[in-house]
Amino acid sequence: MGTWKIATVIMCLVAAAAAFGASGCGKAPTRDVSVEEATSVLNQAVAYAQARDLEKLGDLAQDKPITRTLWESAGGWEAVPTDPPEIVDTYLLPTIYFKNGSWTTGGRVLVLEGINGLGKPYRTESLVFSAGSHGLAMLNVIYWDGVSIGHYNEDGSVSTPCPSSGVNQ
Repeated sequence: MGTWKIATVIMCLVAAAAAFGASGCGKAPTRDVSVEEATSVLNQAVAYAQARDLEKLGDLAQDKPITRTLWESAGGWEAVPTDPPEIVDTYLLPTIYFKNGSWTTGGRVLVLEGINGLGKPYRTESLVFSAGSHGLAMLNVIYWDGVSIGHYNEDGSVSTPCPSSGVNQ
């Protein structure tokens, strides 16, 4: 298995854990996120990436350790794209409530494509979701990493395999 394949699989698992980590018991802090709101959050991520501000990227993701891991796996600052990503698709991902009373957060998925700073194409799914009183947050804030969003079934199993494409493998 090549280095990019291993890194992509690891990133997928980390992203899936992060998505499941945005879960809990009780009422989910959920609301529909508009395309405009999600695009605004993406624009913040692009600005922070261009400024090489990993701290603010971590704040935007509301998970600094996972942000650092994804950033390292994606190639660090050298891999940051010079151009903003193109939004090639967008859809609402519903919040899912599991039989045990827990839930996983839904929100607006942005499907992004571009060329990273190493000259390699990427396709990433980033989820912009409501983080309750903390505003909006972004899963896969390292938008050039080529990771897809796991889609959960009612039993908690993942129905969408990672990675989303073979582009970064």
